[in-house]
Parts: sequence; structure tokens; C-alpha cells
Amino acid sequence: MNCPYCGVSSDVAHETQEACIDALRAEIRRMRDVLNHVRSVAVPGSLDSEEHEHEPDPAAQDPSEV
Repeated sequence: MNCPYCGVSSDVAHETQEACIDALRAEIRRMRDVLNHVRSVAVPGSLDSEEHEHEPDPAAQDPSEV
């Protein structure tokens, strides 16, 4: 089941806005951990990897940006 207020998976609806915020922060941490372990499927030296080489990594944000 998902909380009807914030959409985060939960056994029951969160009772307060603070509980929803805590659940959302935990979900963000969980997703960042998952993304930190994902490996690129680009072939080294391919045109696609060279094309995106100079773009900033969107997953590398400061915690203050959340």
C-alpha cells in the first residue's frame, strides 16, 4: 500500500505531514544509495559516452539541495 498523502510505500497512511516528510527523505536516501551502485552501460570510447562526458552528474547534488 502507498500512503495516500505522499505516495511512499507504507503499511498505513502517515498520520502527520512530518511523518510523510520523514518517509520521503528516507525514500530519497534509498534511491541515492541505489543510484550510487548503478554502473554505466555505455561502451568506453563510444560517441555517446564522449557526448555526455562534460555534462554535470544530476545525482551528484549537495544534501542541502534536497
